[in-house]
Amino acid sequence: MKKGSICLTILLFLLGFAAGARAETVNIVKINSDVVIEENTKVNNVVVLGGQITVHGTVEKHVVAIGGSVVLTRTALVGGDVTALGGIIVVGNGADVHGSLMEINSSNISDAISDILSDDWQGWSWLFAIFSLVVFLATLVIATLIVTLIPKPILRISEGIALHTYRATISGFIGLLMIAPVAILLTLSVVGIVLIPLEIMLVAGAAVFGFIAVARITGQRILSLMKKPSDSLIRQVFWGLLILWIVGWIPYVGWMIKVLAIVLGMGAVMITRFGTKKV
Repeated sequence: MKKGSICLTILLFLLGFAAGARAETVNIVKINSDVVIEENTKVNNVVVLGGQITVHGTVEKHVVAIGGSVVLTRTALVGGDVTALGGIIVVGNGADVHGSLMEINSSNISDAISDILSDDWQGWSWLFAIFSLVVFLATLVIATLIVTLIPKPILRISEGIALHTYRATISGFIGLLMIAPVAILLTLSVVGIVLIPLEIMLVAGAAVFGFIAVARITGQRILSLMKKPSDSLIRQVFWGLLILWIVGWIPYVGWMIKVLAIVLGMGAVMITRFGTKKV
């Protein structure tokens, strides 16, 4: 199984409870396939990886194309945001979009980076730079899926970070220190050994959800400083991830800032119980 497939499987496992929570609505998630929402058809969210989305009908929440474009015909109605990651958005006359339109592709990512960084890349390791960019784009894809399909946990985790920063930081450090001891204790019994993969998934999930929440707060504040306030969660997360990625390149302290962001996020995940509890 390819690494991309493994990551997607884990992600869909993490998102699985979302489908059960809203059985009365339809969330469309497709891979390497085009999706057409016909006229007089109503769905909740539409997320496509590696395909085009064409909307003639109604999407109550968000439309997200990753590695493809979005076409909204004159009869299209979208209640949330429309995002094309690696593609473009085409809006026909008469299409009604209540949220924001956001294209994230090679051209505007380059523009965003150039607004913050100089063009002097001398002395940088291009191999590491390419690897870092791939990790950033993979994180962006996962974050886009999560904030589209299950935004409430991210909002609650963000709230936990903002209201209880010190508590979240201390909880995150304690949780990080407990990972190895808990794993050792689990190896002492047959049942415990079976639970080790579950511990790994919970830690990975906490790190991902927490980091996305930190990115959301970072992006929200950056947009405010740039005097471009936005209520779009996807836009806030995109800018936050971009800033954290760039900060990671700062010599000596960059990696420490990213580790602190992960610890802070994991702590907020713990005190909010994966965003299921208000604090």
